[in-house]
Amino acid sequence: MTKKIFLSGIFHETHTFLSQPTTLSDFIINIGDDITKENTGNGSPTDGFIEYASKKNWKIIPGIQMSARPSGTVDQEAEQYFDTIFFKKLEQHYENIDAIFLILHGAMVSKNHDDFEGDFLEKINNFLKQKKIIIPIVAVLDLHANVSDKMIENTTCVYAYRKNPHSDSREAAIKATSILDDLFETPNVNQINYQTKYILPPTGVGTANDPMKSILYEANKIEKNDKDIICINVMAGYSYADIADCGFSLNCCTKGDINVAKHYLETLSKILESKINFAYPKENTLEEALKKIQSLPVQDKPILLIEPADNIGGGTPGDATDLLSRLLQSDHEGIVAIINDPAAAQECHQHHQGEEIELNIGAKFDDFHGSPIKLKATIQKLSDGKFTLENKQSHLASMMGMNIDMGLSAVLINKQLTLLVTSIKTPPMDLGQLISQDIDPAKAKFIVIKAAVSHKDAYDPIASHSFYIDSQGLCTSNLKRLPFKKIGNKIIALN
Repeated sequence: MTKKIFLSGIFHETHTFLSQPTTLSDFIINIGDDITKENTGNGSPTDGFIEYASKKNWKIIPGIQMSARPSGTVDQEAEQYFDTIFFKKLEQHYENIDAIFLILHGAMVSKNHDDFEGDFLEKINNFLKQKKIIIPIVAVLDLHANVSDKMIENTTCVYAYRKNPHSDSREAAIKATSILDDLFETPNVNQINYQTKYILPPTGVGTANDPMKSILYEANKIEKNDKDIICINVMAGYSYADIADCGFSLNCCTKGDINVAKHYLETLSKILESKINFAYPKENTLEEALKKIQSLPVQDKPILLIEPADNIGGGTPGDATDLLSRLLQSDHEGIVAIINDPAAAQECHQHHQGEEIELNIGAKFDDFHGSPIKLKATIQKLSDGKFTLENKQSHLASMMGMNIDMGLSAVLINKQLTLLVTSIKTPPMDLGQLISQDIDPAKAKFIVIKAAVSHKDAYDPIASHSFYIDSQGLCTSNLKRLPFKKIGNKIIALN
């Protein structure tokens, strides 16, 4: 008998310290058949689900899917719109579905819900109970989810990405769908959630490094050796959400004894404790980094200057100027950088390629990301900012699919700098962003990167060295700089 699966999702990583809310207009919205139409073959988690479902000849019942780039708290209109459409669609189809599959991030905060996903999942469960319907609810989550007990209590099983950068998001969705498939035959499973006391900055949770590397290794070993364990999720958490459930957590779905699962999670938490120093990495000042660079042999590959405080993939505006301004003052040349500045991009488009222009760049979103740079440069290229990913498994594909829109864009050049100015902030997760604008990143001397870890798959292979720079911005790795109010006694720094 053909299985019928209700498919929906909402994907947003919410930075609660940003003053500007995320509105309905910030979301890409697909309803009904547009979900499968727009996601088939685009490398996204949804694409992964569609592929598995198609191979099994399942009938997909599409509801609503919304996604937006990381940004501020989601406003009431956006959350209500999603809720209304989702439950309207579910009401239409609940009698004829065998399961619900959800594409979620796990770190969304709305105006009315600190734990949006947990509250949403609880509403689904209550709806099904009222209808006296018992079906599996499976969700795929981003590795940076802030997982609450409520999220675990109201799903049959969740499955999270294993890699950061997220080159496995599509693969994770396929695995989650295969778990759903197994649940039709073996429905009696239990989940347990284990929240630690740590909130870790994004720079400390790359999966190629400890503590994540060692914890994931042990989790994978447990999964292989204990056939009762369906999955263990190592959740790095998202540190810029001022909510009670913010932070590093572990969860497990098992067919066996829940106490055994609890023991496994306690074992993994001890590995975290033993490696905790690696979770709070020290960053260089720009001056320290430049001094170290002076002592290096002459390089024929770019040096990456990483600016995690303006990590676009973490929600910040992508218009910070602190690092770039100081770098320009040092008289270095061969710099490639990207600034998100819609007003400056618009101004460039009022001129022609080849014209020299003088304008103020960056630091217009808020007061936390520096001051505008007065820049005199030549317009090298004007474009609509649309490009296709070079790497179908790019971290960016997990968020937006293969086709990316940076909005009206311009490339400015002078003696020191090649600057891409965009209108829609776009995380530097794929070389196609620069290559599409006729910028060869491999020929740069310095590349300024507004990221924490997500850039590594794209940029590390072309670079000679990388230096993390401490600068101004609301995605600072020094979490002590942020005015947390709701996290209780959780640890945000070691000293």
